[in-house]
Amino acid sequence: MFGKICPYCREKIKKDAIVCRYCQRELEPVSNGRCSSLWVFAGFIGLAIGAAAALGLGYLNERRRWEEDSSEFTFDHEQEPDSQP
Repeated sequence: MFGKICPYCREKIKKDAIVCRYCQRELEPVSNGRCSSLWVFAGFIGLAIGAAAALGLGYLNERRRWEEDSSEFTFDHEQEPDSQP
């Protein structure tokens, strides 16, 4: 049985205690270590938004680079076609 420290008197008490045996103050209930499904859902939503933002920014960066590279090449439409006799 592992203990915890009372936040009020700093004495070591049992981990499942709801009242400190030294200072007689009520303690917050111990959570069972499980994450609520709402937090898990929020985590997945955050990951999805982050992935979408990374893909969007990557696309925009690549498009800007492509436009800069393609601006070096110009098509000269004023050339006359070779005439055949």
